[in-house]
Amino acid sequence: MAASACLNAQAQEPLRIGTGDWVPYVDQGRTDGGALARLVRAIFTEAGYRVEFLYYPWGRNLLMLQHGDLDAVMPYACNAARRRVSSCSDPVVRGEVVLFHRKDKPFDWQAIADLQPYRIATTLGYSYGPQFDEAQQAGRLQVQQSHKEDTGFRLLSLGRTDLHPQDRAVGYAMLRRLFSDQVRASITHHPHHLNTEPLHLLFRKDDARGSQLRELFNAGLRRFAENGELARLQQALYSGSPDQWLVEP
Repeated sequence: MAASACLNAQAQEPLRIGTGDWVPYVDQGRTDGGALARLVRAIFTEAGYRVEFLYYPWGRNLLMLQHGDLDAVMPYACNAARRRVSSCSDPVVRGEVVLFHRKDKPFDWQAIADLQPYRIATTLGYSYGPQFDEAQQAGRLQVQQSHKEDTGFRLLSLGRTDLHPQDRAVGYAMLRRLFSDQVRASITHHPHHLNTEPLHLLFRKDDARGSQLRELFNAGLRRFAENGELARLQQALYSGSPDQWLVEP
């Protein structure tokens, strides 16, 4: 009876997860929230929780998590700054950040210092890897930040900036959804990765409920890894067909 009462309480009180519209990982336009939302919901539903996804700017998600207004946020890279204010899950899928540029303005680079001459459009709340983040914070890069996800590509297409760092899968999905054939054909990415690292769920730090939810999620994630579903999800994301990866809750 006690376990049943606990399960009912979990079902009545939704688990609030903050996220952003970040196709193909998270898709606010889909009723199921996209591939990662399907995965997260399946794990928590199996444990008896009812999940509610809330869409906010990335920086606001983190503030709300710290203030206790959210139970978790996703998907985020687990950098040092975020580890100071949150607790990271095990890796879910791997993101690959590249530098997009116009085809009529080719460039080459190997080190962060090579990017100093270029105007770079970024999104507030994003991490682009430790080296880029440190150089940006130190003022060694010409960075123009904005709140909207698509502003970086709009500035790039208009020639107002030279580079736009973005997750490769997200970048091409955004170009397909929001831009004309002409704009899409004018933009490419440099093959050298700016950063590649796993994406995680972040939970409240030094919080009993947050620790419990993180352990529960990690256990469910391990089951998906062991049966090969995580590998299939990663393949679907980078083949441009994430909607083909389905999971029963």
